Amino acid sequence: MEDLKISVTARRKLLVQMYYRYLLASSSLEYIKQDILDETQAQLDEATATIANDINEKLEELITNVEEHLSNDWKWERLPALIGAIFVVGTYEIKYTDTPKPVTINEMVKFTKELEPDFDYKFVNAVLDKIRKI
Repeated sequence: MEDLKISVTARRKLLVQMYYRYLLASSSLEYIKQDILDETQAQLDEATATIANDINEKLEELITNVEEHLSNDWKWERLPALIGAIFVVGTYEIKYTDTPKPVTINEMVKFTKELEPDFDYKFVNAVLDKIRKI
């Protein structure tokens, strides 16, 4: 298998799409783990697969982090699955990578505008900004 190389932006978008699919289907952690393994053989480069597996290992913690920073009017279950995926990937990147936090937040806001244009991107910005400050 040749090692694929993808841009950081493409990797983020792919991870958001993967976790959107998992959250939409309420997939179990074991299912996600197997799907990532299957995807690795088809289209994921090694770095993306590693990050996806790490997100999977930390998924409950990442969701809890997001829940703690939602306003009282919002609950995780109320969020559209795509916004949940954006929060999961954004929170992971903020907490566990060296990527400058504003870069991550800007990219997640851009994805929100692009993929879920009717959703308030300022909400995504505010929640990720709160997470950035911890």
